[in-house]
Amino acid sequence: MKLLTLLLFASLVAVSCAPARFVEPLPRDHYAATASLGGPLITFDSLVIPMPLTSLAAGYGVTDKTTLFGGLHTTALLFKDLQLDLGALHELSAQDKWLPAISVAPVLNIVLAFRDNAFKIWPEADVNFYWHYLNASGNLIYLSSQNWFELSSTRADYSAQTRHWFANFALGHTFDGEHWQYVTELKYLEAGVPNLPGPVDYHGISGNGAFGVYLALTRKF
Repeated sequence: MKLLTLLLFASLVAVSCAPARFVEPLPRDHYAATASLGGPLITFDSLVIPMPLTSLAAGYGVTDKTTLFGGLHTTALLFKDLQLDLGALHELSAQDKWLPAISVAPVLNIVLAFRDNAFKIWPEADVNFYWHYLNASGNLIYLSSQNWFELSSTRADYSAQTRHWFANFALGHTFDGEHWQYVTELKYLEAGVPNLPGPVDYHGISGNGAFGVYLALTRKF
């Protein structure tokens, strides 16, 4: 029950509970499906662990430079919240030796609470920088800035909403196999946002934000 309570708080508080969906476009007419696990670092029974938040996602390469994708947050679904993210990734420039490739992704994060039919949308804008290393390898390292925007003027408790921009920063690595990709990502969530007092003990920087750890497994088609 204690763990379930923590997960409920996670679904209410964390604005980013999955790794970057895609940072590099899929080849045209190619598909990919991914499952991810991870979340903000918290203290649970004297241990520091990432929240075990899960999600599923899929992407389709419309062109060699543009990929459409969508994600379903399965942990939120356990608490009767339908949480989706729908977006499009576009590569602005390719890697030039040590200069990184750059991609951007506008995203809509949509939540529908089945309990009371509450509905909310958070627009998101991501900017990604990524480098392939080793010749002819699909392996890559990436840096990502993931920015959520709060549209409401009030919080859930009807107090004034004073923050409308939530910045998350990620450092990740993708190991690329013939049919599978393995992603590890370290993220700093809600940079500059106080995490105290909070329903759980987050691990951030001087009481602000929270670090997060994520794993993802992707099947390419």
